[in-house]
Amino acid sequence: MKKENAPRIQIKAFRDIMRAGGDKERAAFEKTYLKCTDKFFGTSVPFADRMAKDFRKRNEKSDREYIIALAKELFTSEYHDEKRLGLRILQYYPDYLDLSLMPLLEDMLMHSSTWDLIDDISIHLVSIVLEKDRKAYRYLKKWSRSESFWMRRASLISQILLFRKNRGDNKLFYSFAERMINEKEFFIRKAIGWSIREMAKGNADEAFRFLMKIRDRASGLTLREGAKRLPENMKAQVLGKE
Repeated sequence: MKKENAPRIQIKAFRDIMRAGGDKERAAFEKTYLKCTDKFFGTSVPFADRMAKDFRKRNEKSDREYIIALAKELFTSEYHDEKRLGLRILQYYPDYLDLSLMPLLEDMLMHSSTWDLIDDISIHLVSIVLEKDRKAYRYLKKWSRSESFWMRRASLISQILLFRKNRGDNKLFYSFAERMINEKEFFIRKAIGWSIREMAKGNADEAFRFLMKIRDRASGLTLREGAKRLPENMKAQVLGKE
């Protein structure tokens, strides 16, 4: 088997599994729900996750070049299910995710037009690189000033898993959030609140202080989302019920 053909042969095998496991009603629903021009087989997220885990078990020693080539090939598919699978496969090879992969992840973000792909890339892939190498934060700074609200969303949510462990760069996030606080875009307002909510799991006091600081400028959506994990007395103050 020629090395350059290996990803395509594997993708054909994946496609056969997805065709067999897909559901036409789910495919129609997801296409409408995500407002997406992609085609859909109608497989679920857990279905893709199982496929990725099974692939990982059978290919533990696959080299980095092959795994990245496979993920790239999947992500350029006309099928949304295959794009999702490509991201899941990368997630199961965390040792292959480092600063050198950030241009690829950035390109994937720039060619995503649905929240599920944006969130998968940001939260489950970019975050791994951020935790390994602080130089990756320069990408977040660039994305935070992008004309694309999807890229701005990525700059906000890429630290979510780090916030849960109280290991993110809170000050950097605050600078992004304050700059975007008056935006009307739902996905930005939600992202600011969601990130603060996750921050509260590791540091409720700090999350509370920031919410109180932005309370008079932030949207109700941002405040409600951000206050969800706070103690009841703090939540009441943020939401003006005390």
